[in-house]
Amino acid sequence: MTSAVLTRIAPVAAVLAAVWFSAGDTRGALVGSALLGAVLVADRVRAAAAAGRRDALEEWLAVVLGRLGEYAVYAGLAVGGALAGEDEAWAWAAGALIALALRDSVLEGEGRRAAPVPPAAGVPAPREGSPLARLPGMETVPERTDPGLADELLGPRRAQEPRRAAPVRRPAAVGALREAAAFPRPLRFAVIAVGALAADARVTFIALMVGCAIAVTAALADPRPERGPVG
Repeated sequence: MTSAVLTRIAPVAAVLAAVWFSAGDTRGALVGSALLGAVLVADRVRAAAAAGRRDALEEWLAVVLGRLGEYAVYAGLAVGGALAGEDEAWAWAAGALIALALRDSVLEGEGRRAAPVPPAAGVPAPREGSPLARLPGMETVPERTDPGLADELLGPRRAQEPRRAAPVRRPAAVGALREAAAFPRPLRFAVIAVGALAADARVTFIALMVGCAIAVTAALADPRPERGPVG
């Protein structure tokens, strides 16, 4: 079971969950929720199998197929709600999809904006004897590589520099709350499972929209550097 195979297994399980959710009954909700758990397990195993190596194409495919599988689950919930007599099930499903797309775009944008900008590479000086070195202001200065001179020049300055404060480590509970505020896929699937079993499609889609709104608010209030694809 390579990571490439697991990348294709997860969306298939999501489509099967959508089919069971479309039944609109308790048995369909139970089987669909179990299949959502299988999707999460496949995603976790795929991430473990792909650890230590980076394949941009495989990561992109995993994100695209994961999104398509989740959209299929939303469609299955809408079909089940329509069969159960909810006339506005498709409208609520469209609202949940729009909220999810907004959540993804905001988290991606704020994460990239908060990421540190790499320092720009300096322009190399022209080589001694080249035509550029003869221009005014472009004279080259012989570079000294004597380590004793560097220690002599930088030693007192280093002694006078104040020590940098150690980075403040936040408690693990704070990190868990921040991860939950981002409303990741496991939490979204948990909301879908609970909503399908204990409520109806309308309540489930409203809960998804509220979770996405919280994620957008948290991202705008406290952006973080991007740590990979938005889940």
